[in-house]
Amino acid sequence: MAWQPGQKITAQRLRDNSPFVVAYTPLTSPTAATTSTSPQTAIVTPAITFRAGRAYRLGYRGGMTSSTVGQTGTVLIARSTAGGAVLLNSQRIPGPTGAAGTVGFYFENIVVNNTGADITTVLVATYQMVFANGGTIAIFGSSTTPAYVEAVDIGLAADYAGATSL
Repeated sequence: MAWQPGQKITAQRLRDNSPFVVAYTPLTSPTAATTSTSPQTAIVTPAITFRAGRAYRLGYRGGMTSSTVGQTGTVLIARSTAGGAVLLNSQRIPGPTGAAGTVGFYFENIVVNNTGADITTVLVATYQMVFANGGTIAIFGSSTTPAYVEAVDIGLAADYAGATSL
């Protein structure tokens, strides 16, 4: 952030130095295996305040495990509930070729708060089956390899035209 002559350093201006993490929520144990094609909750963040006029990078990292060959799943980040407004959609994540196992993933999306007011909400990271081949999928997490959801303030919303609105 550039400081102009005569500008005062305020708490607000210091807070606006981007990027900075506003939420990080890890998953340190595996989720339940599922065959469901509906969103299953993997991670729920604490309440996060998304400030008016700001942009945020949402990230979802983890490993999707499949119990058989040919599984395909998807992961999402939704607002408020597992069925809430989708803020990030991985589309399809194919399982490992030729064997059951785990495929690592990292997806991110830019979201903006252009509502004119701060929004406080939780983020819900989910997983679901897209194509089943007689098995199940789950999200892997451990203390040394956590899955996680992260929200990072990256600056002014005006700098990210076309970003997903909260």
